[in-house]
Amino acid sequence: AAPPQQLTSDQAAELAAKYGLRGMGVRPPLKKYVHALNKRRDLIWELADSSAYARNQGSYLGQAWSVLDPLLLAVFYVLVFGVLFRPGDSIHNVVGFITVGIFSYTFFQNAVLGGAGSILGQQDLIRSHQFPRAVVPISIVITEAIRFVPSMLVMVFVTWFARFLPGMEPVPLSWRWLLAIPAFLLLAIFSTGMAMLFARICSRAPDLRSVLPFFFSLLMIASGAMFPVSQWANAFGRTILMILQWQPMGVYLNLMRSSLLREEVAPLTWQMWVAGVIWALLAGVIGFVYFWWAEASYGRE
Repeated sequence: AAPPQQLTSDQAAELAAKYGLRGMGVRPPLKKYVHALNKRRDLIWELADSSAYARNQGSYLGQAWSVLDPLLLAVFYVLVFGVLFRPGDSIHNVVGFITVGIFSYTFFQNAVLGGAGSILGQQDLIRSHQFPRAVVPISIVITEAIRFVPSMLVMVFVTWFARFLPGMEPVPLSWRWLLAIPAFLLLAIFSTGMAMLFARICSRAPDLRSVLPFFFSLLMIASGAMFPVSQWANAFGRTILMILQWQPMGVYLNLMRSSLLREEVAPLTWQMWVAGVIWALLAGVIGFVYFWWAEASYGRE
């Protein structure tokens, strides 16, 4: 039998274009990558939903932990930083202030840390299936967003219920509470960009994942998750204070608090909303492009 005829490069390229084939381990153009990612939105949601549902399935209380866990977390931080180490008289509702700050920051931290380990943690899936690798870190952030829904409800309830505790000023129901939704969406977009950025970095430098929790612990303090950063004005000066207030997590904690609370240290201003949009766009675009640039390397380490 005659040997099969060898295709020329032009013929192979023509066949590949005809049937929509592309080489393995090749980074697609950015526009096609976004289009392919959009076509996999059902996969993103399925990964996120199944991961969120399976998170507490091994425990006796099951999905009840989705509410109990943030509630116990709120009680702990309020007792430590609201009773034992009070943040000062500048805050009128310490319980709400700490609860909103801790819950919002915890979502960001879990989303980014989960994204940082997503590529290394899904090597079998990445090596066995062809899909845009951005599906993995994005699904992690959506998982944390799904898990944050009960936390958001607990956060709102604790903020309202604090009126019955001694020394806490009541927070009236208001249309401003609805602003917590766009504030959280901006935080989620920012977290997605950071998750993709660290997903690429940690896929090349896995040891960095061991250092990140310490960094996030410092950032939690610097962002004023438990007390207003304005208390540091005398110690560090106005310049450092401005940096702490306008760095991304300082902005998003302010947006969440100004939506749900009535605190002078967290005013509702249009400048903060503009900063929140800018940080979200910067992180989202830079993180996505940075992750896409190394698309061909994921799963080949």
